[in-house]
Amino acid sequence: MQETRTQEQRLEQLPVFFMEQIVRRYRQMATQELKRHQAGVSVDQWVVLKQISENNGSSQVEIGSSTVKDAPTTTRIIDQLVNKNLVSKQLDPEDRRRYMVFVTEKGRQLIERLIPVVQEYRQIPVQGFSAAEHKQLVGLLQRMLKNLE
Repeated sequence: MQETRTQEQRLEQLPVFFMEQIVRRYRQMATQELKRHQAGVSVDQWVVLKQISENNGSSQVEIGSSTVKDAPTTTRIIDQLVNKNLVSKQLDPEDRRRYMVFVTEKGRQLIERLIPVVQEYRQIPVQGFSAAEHKQLVGLLQRMLKNLE
């Protein structure tokens, strides 16, 4: 009788380990680029600011959901953006328990200035990928995400 044992895969061979390394290095690079261009915002603040600009008037809950951030983190980031005069909050006239968030003119100007910077550093991890490889990568990542739902 042959004994079969499940052998644990080495950490360095796990796709999720590579993904964690990629995310960490990407965030470090993005942080450096934002600092180099004197953005005055963190990577997380940038993501929330950009998302608000694409969905002006969204609630904090909607913003948190679309940026994959929990409620306390979303509130903290929005408050930081308000303090920098990049966004404003207004009570929803239809539901006084929720705030709607809007990008200010200063926020719009910052977004316009940073878009080329962000587009450039977003290309670095996939440089040299063909269109087919890029499409395949996105498809595989979407499948992984769906597997976790």
